[in-house]
Amino acid sequence: MSYETRRQRVAFGRKRASVLVAAFRVPSGAEVLFQLADESGLTRGGVYLLDAGQGAEDAARAPRFDELFRDLAAKARSQPLARALGPLIARAQSAARATRPRLGPGALARLERLAAAGARLASRHEGAPGLPLDALLLALALVFASEEERYPRPQKRGSDMAFERIVELLAAGISGGKRREIS
Repeated sequence: MSYETRRQRVAFGRKRASVLVAAFRVPSGAEVLFQLADESGLTRGGVYLLDAGQGAEDAARAPRFDELFRDLAAKARSQPLARALGPLIARAQSAARATRPRLGPGALARLERLAAAGARLASRHEGAPGLPLDALLLALALVFASEEERYPRPQKRGSDMAFERIVELLAAGISGGKRREIS
């Protein structure tokens, strides 16, 4: 998967700013953006989404954890999809760890393979609610990468807390168990 670096308008709260990002286009046509530098009061490592058909002139939005969790919980209502997502989410976290100490060609290749796997999964689960699966998986990988950067191991737990919550959501979907309401 290729990416381009560019200035991108982003929305955070009621504010807008232009920041330097690496823009990854996924097969669904959406873009997942990774902020490359601290600027405009925003910390590098921020993750933003652009829907298919939007470009640099449009404001990308940062998905909040609760939005990602709700999206995953909705997808996990399909037991086959929940089962298929589990290993890909684990790959997303592994790919995120590979970005430390820096995002190099090997880590980018892993992200590319992850997005391709998401696109294949999406073709088998058309009509899944929420974000396109390829964009969701890449966004999670980059959110995990951001968490690894902000909460470095071994002193802290990196992306483990977010990963554990996601595994919990998927397990509830697979077992058909009750889901906690996510606010």
